[in-house]
Amino acid sequence: MQMKLKILLGAAGVFCATQAAAQVTFYEDEGFRGRFLTTEGTVWDLAQYGFSGRAESVVVSGGRWEACEQPRFQGPCVILAPGSYDSLGRLGVGQQISSVRPADPVPPPAG
Repeated sequence: MQMKLKILLGAAGVFCATQAAAQVTFYEDEGFRGRFLTTEGTVWDLAQYGFSGRAESVVVSGGRWEACEQPRFQGPCVILAPGSYDSLGRLGVGQQISSVRPADPVPPPAG
C-alpha cells in the first residue's frame, strides 16, 4: 500500500512540475518580433491585454496549448505543441487568436 502511495505522489509531482513549466509567448509580428504576450495559464480573452487578433508568431516552451479564434475558446481552435512557430498564418490562424489555454496532456499509448 505504501509503495502505491509513493508512486501516486511521484506521478502527481511530475505532472505539477510539467504544468508549472508550461508557457506560451505570442508575438505581434512574424519571426518573433514586435510586442509579445507570455502566459503560463488560461486567458479567456486576449483583448484584455490588447492582444486579440494580433498574434503572428508563437513560442511554446512546454506543454501543449489550445489556441482559439474567438474569446472563451469558441470558433476554430488549434493545438500548439512545444516548439517555435515563426508564422501562425501557415497554421491558418494568423492574427485570429483570441483565447488560449493549456491543452490536456497527450495520453500514453494503450498497450
